[in-house]
Amino acid sequence: MRDHARMKQITRTVALEDLRDLVEHSSGGHLAYVAEGAPQAVRVAARHDAGRWLVTLPPDASIPDGARVVLLIDDGEFYFELRGVRVRGTLRDAAGGSREVVPEKIVTWDYGSMRRRTS
Repeated sequence: MRDHARMKQITRTVALEDLRDLVEHSSGGHLAYVAEGAPQAVRVAARHDAGRWLVTLPPDASIPDGARVVLLIDDGEFYFELRGVRVRGTLRDAAGGSREVVPEKIVTWDYGSMRRRTS
């Protein structure tokens, strides 16, 4: 058996604040959902505004309120440039023609800042 106490613990997780430039200046993201039993994904305009995850769907996308979705905003070409945020939640209407992803779980990463886990 491995001695887990001696194994190095490395993390790529960062605080959402550390990805502020990515989230605020993103050209968009992808929204994944299930329709008729099959996974689907569409490119969306996405923004994080006052703690809310807002998306604008393409005109041909029809995703009902209450649908479980995953919003992905990511960046980078090479391994140590890869960074992003994944928001899993429920889609609902928001003001101004936007839709809101109400988060259940948010995961962030930045491979360029990998480090030993402190806790």
